[in-house]
Amino acid sequence: MFTTLGQVLYSARLLMIGFYFGLALLMLVLLARFASEMFGLLKSQLFGQTLAKAELVVKTLELVDMVMIGQLVWVVALAGYSLFVSSSHVDNTATEKPDWLDHVNTYNLKLKLAFAMIAISGVHALKTYLQEQSDTRILVTAGVHLIFVVSAVGIAYAERATRSRDPSS
Repeated sequence: MFTTLGQVLYSARLLMIGFYFGLALLMLVLLARFASEMFGLLKSQLFGQTLAKAELVVKTLELVDMVMIGQLVWVVALAGYSLFVSSSHVDNTATEKPDWLDHVNTYNLKLKLAFAMIAISGVHALKTYLQEQSDTRILVTAGVHLIFVVSAVGIAYAERATRSRDPSS
């Protein structure tokens, strides 16, 4: 079976629980910030200080951005725990869980992360454009977004090429 070193290294996976717990705490921080921003926006809109349409759209995009970042953190924490710590994804089969969790592997996790980053980057690019930043800033933001898109396509292509050459898959 395992050598002593192998057993120690395998048991060390439990240290990752600290990272995933930290991500859960980070989600609480994001939620508090989201609630604060939402409360401030509602308070200003309901009590006379109405924002211009473009400002309201930008504030809304900022809230959507926080939601997507929260989702990204949740996916990383849940899928990471499932892949790298738990030996049976989610130990309690009676626990309601997302369907994708049963099919998650490192490739799927990489793609989920890549596409989440594209979505977050796209929202940020739109916000930058709507705030009428300088042309240079808009071009840099669009360039960074394009890099995320190309990276995700590259990851998908590399994985597909690897799987098509692997006779065991």
